[in-house]
Amino acid sequence: MVLKKNTNAENNLIGQVFTPKYIAEFMVNNCLKFINNESRSQNIQNKNNQDLLVLEPSVGEGVFLEYLLKNNFQNITAYELDISLKKQLLENYPKVKFKFKNVLGSNLDDKFDLIIGNPPYLGQNYNAEIFQNYVKNYPLCEKYFVGNMDLFYYFIHLGIKKLKPGGILSYITTNYWITKSKKTGIKLLKPHILKECFLLQYINLSNLTLFKGAEGQHNCIFVLQKKSEQEKQKNANSHIDIIQIDNIPQSNLDSRIFTQKKYSKKYQSALTNNDLKRDRSWNLQYPEEVKEIVDEIEKKCTFNGRISYLKDLFIVRNGLIFIKDNIFILNEEKNLKIENQDIYINIQGNFIKVLDIEKNKLKKIYKSKSIKPYGYIEDDHIGYAIYFNKNEFKDMKIEERNRLFEEKYPTLTKYLHQYNTELKGILINAKENPNDTFFPRRGTFIRKNNDENLTDLEPFYETGKKIFFKYISKVNLFGYSDSSYFATSDTYFLWPKLNEDSIDYTFILAYLNSKLVQFLFNAKNIWIKRSKTKLEDDLPIPAVENFASEEDPKKISDIKSLVSQITQSGDKGSKIQPKIDKLFFDLFDLNSQKIDELVTKYY
Repeated sequence: MVLKKNTNAENNLIGQVFTPKYIAEFMVNNCLKFINNESRSQNIQNKNNQDLLVLEPSVGEGVFLEYLLKNNFQNITAYELDISLKKQLLENYPKVKFKFKNVLGSNLDDKFDLIIGNPPYLGQNYNAEIFQNYVKNYPLCEKYFVGNMDLFYYFIHLGIKKLKPGGILSYITTNYWITKSKKTGIKLLKPHILKECFLLQYINLSNLTLFKGAEGQHNCIFVLQKKSEQEKQKNANSHIDIIQIDNIPQSNLDSRIFTQKKYSKKYQSALTNNDLKRDRSWNLQYPEEVKEIVDEIEKKCTFNGRISYLKDLFIVRNGLIFIKDNIFILNEEKNLKIENQDIYINIQGNFIKVLDIEKNKLKKIYKSKSIKPYGYIEDDHIGYAIYFNKNEFKDMKIEERNRLFEEKYPTLTKYLHQYNTELKGILINAKENPNDTFFPRRGTFIRKNNDENLTDLEPFYETGKKIFFKYISKVNLFGYSDSSYFATSDTYFLWPKLNEDSIDYTFILAYLNSKLVQFLFNAKNIWIKRSKTKLEDDLPIPAVENFASEEDPKKISDIKSLVSQITQSGDKGSKIQPKIDKLFFDLFDLNSQKIDELVTKYY
């Protein structure tokens, strides 16, 4: 995202990135294919390009206008906020109807047959004042505002409003909105699209760097078509065409990347428009031959007539979130010393010995970089975290609780008192209880199955069975421990929804680290990026009852035996994992070579 700054005040409110010519040329020609397709464009009354009404909502330097005019589009309306471009645009494109104002304030009753462009990119999270200004001044923005959205979402909403039935909209944007799900900025966007339009085409450009110097290079081109009232009433459906562009050197970027097989793959998504969900990620890059394999896997994950997903067995939560890490996490380079069996912490420049009872409140703590398949790197801890449990002096008045803390843990409480003002300030700013300066903010309790009582996680961190993984990862790397393991918030833990004894941890751990699940990560676009939703909702978990052949119990036993070898042999795991993978392919009756071919072909 690039902000274009100049003297015009409103121009400070736009995220301006200019489009490469070959992209604009392709997008115009691509839209023509849909306009000229009789089965798709029958609701556009005027078939001649010169009669079609065209809108370019963020014209920039006019690159789309050049190719629209070359294709005999003559009735073009174009909006631009950047006044510095006015003279150039008027001189270069005298036949275009220019409006040098914000299109978001335009009349929604003005309808168009084709809307095309590269809308501005500007994230709401870091530009709250700008979005507040837009909400205040433009009714459309007020109606469709959602936290964590992008400015170009408004341009999609606007385009949908301004399209005639049968009309075509095509934008190039970042592709994050496609993969976002509930609790994000797509709350209103995806429902609006699904109600009013068909998604005809999705072109993935995320392997390319298209905009020099701009952030957010995970781009895509998409094509929407406005539904007629009859199509809405009949709940009409439409397939989705996919073009997947490969990683191409910058010097080879031109219009050929969309048409030549050596640069791109073309197929229909196994998902149709009616398969897309209003509040879920859209896994559009889902070829039918990939879906067939996924369906076979999910058959083995079906229990009592429904597929069992990760969320059915586990509650996924971050590790410990402290008020401030560098206060609560002590390390030997800064504020902690270990001599023989004694521990000393820095209080106002002096290292004071902690009592034996206080040692139990210092937990060796890890970050996600320590995680390895089936375990973790024991020597890779980052320090010792002060972990006081709220349950210890439960239901006491604050004054009494604090007095007992100071009596029982004098050195640790004295250490924390050094930062009391700072800790209280952080909690107040976060609208949390300023009296809770002794405790981690999150990651210490969970609520299971809507139970009124919270589950205390300290016993689980200490001796419970734990599966954990990195909070940012494209691969299926899952660690495990049944001894003391405390981790920071960049680690996700799988806490059992039911009694942990009802879960076969060894078998599940092997499955999660298998090549089979890596295939599912690719096929279902399960990319863990600070969000666990796709993993919870989309990763099927096998039901052992479905492995019913005479040989299956032996295969399952062999898998568990091999996992034990990995956990006991350290680095030898890389030699054992292929044996585990082969056993899983046999259990699921799948051809590993076929899966390898699909991964190579599409991912």
